[in-house]
Amino acid sequence: MGLSLINLNSNKSLERKIRKCIALLDDEYKDLNFTINFYGKREKLQKERNIKPDLKEENYLQILAGKYMTTGLTIGEKGEIKIFLFHFGNLKKKPREVILLIGNIFHEIRHAWQFKNGLFQDENEITVIDENPKAYYRKPSEKDAYIFQEQQMKKHGGEILEIFGFLVEGYEFELNDEIKEAIYS
Repeated sequence: MGLSLINLNSNKSLERKIRKCIALLDDEYKDLNFTINFYGKREKLQKERNIKPDLKEENYLQILAGKYMTTGLTIGEKGEIKIFLFHFGNLKKKPREVILLIGNIFHEIRHAWQFKNGLFQDENEITVIDENPKAYYRKPSEKDAYIFQEQQMKKHGGEILEIFGFLVEGYEFELNDEIKEAIYS
């Protein structure tokens, strides 16, 4: 099975672009048997929270109102990746937003790969990043996913921007300073 993309609100153009970006990854990341569920609006997540929650309440609070933006998460046991599109700006006009989105998708795909390969299963869970962001970024699974994200975005960033219709000369990807400090210290 591969990676299924669902709930892109019939945005076939965005779906095609995301699929092309995922196709840039090595084969071992394309056959994870995970579903990527996109949340275009906050209301969809709020409805899930009220009707059929599958996250802890603190997860919903962090995603919807946290100081540190949670743009995606992976639920290994369910084979699901959740991407919160409502945290991203205009993907048609802002190349930086495209880079943030695809970098986040790659990051979450790495978490799915970790789960499939039985890595970091005994790691302590931190659901509220706001309480201690450095501890969150320093978790071995997060360090690994951020390093993967950085490597893939440095390798494929220019091509990703072209897939989305941007021609950006001299593109270079960098994680934000707080994350770099935490994962490389």
